Amino acid sequence: MWVAVGKPLTGMGAHKVRLNEEFLFFEKGTLRTDSQQVPLAQIWDVDAMQSMVQKSRGVGSIRVHVGRGNRMEFVLLEDLPDFREGVDKINELSRRARQAEQQRRNTQHITYQGQPAHQPYPSAPAPAVEPAPQKPSSEEIFGQLERLGDLRDKGYITDDDFNAKKAELLSRL
Repeated sequence: MWVAVGKPLTGMGAHKVRLNEEFLFFEKGTLRTDSQQVPLAQIWDVDAMQSMVQKSRGVGSIRVHVGRGNRMEFVLLEDLPDFREGVDKINELSRRARQAEQQRRNTQHITYQGQPAHQPYPSAPAPAVEPAPQKPSSEEIFGQLERLGDLRDKGYITDDDFNAKKAELLSRL
């Protein structure tokens, strides 16, 4: 997507930056190399900066604001040619990555039975031959009503489902 190599005044220790659809990769160093990758969905802001010396050399710096949990880190990529193009690309791809992450978090998967996939109370398949029902005790009925109320409160069943089952259970008393 975008690749850049820094041009520092000393000619040593230049930043090498690479951007793809998922990560921003960067490394710096001459005798020792420090490398890091940042998921684009964690990038919250990108700033362009250019000092007078950088302006005369046709380079600039990019400051990347990275959200790591509940703290913010900053990465400074210095002396890059075409740094404005880098800012635009990083902003565009990180915005897309954050939107995709948000959509993934907001997506609910439904099973073929029409129930949420994460539902903790899956319905059991009906037996081929049902035995004759025994009359439940009032304690069992009230226990079932409490469990139904919990399911309704947690959003697993609707008020209509709750009221229909409640009427059925109360008719057994």
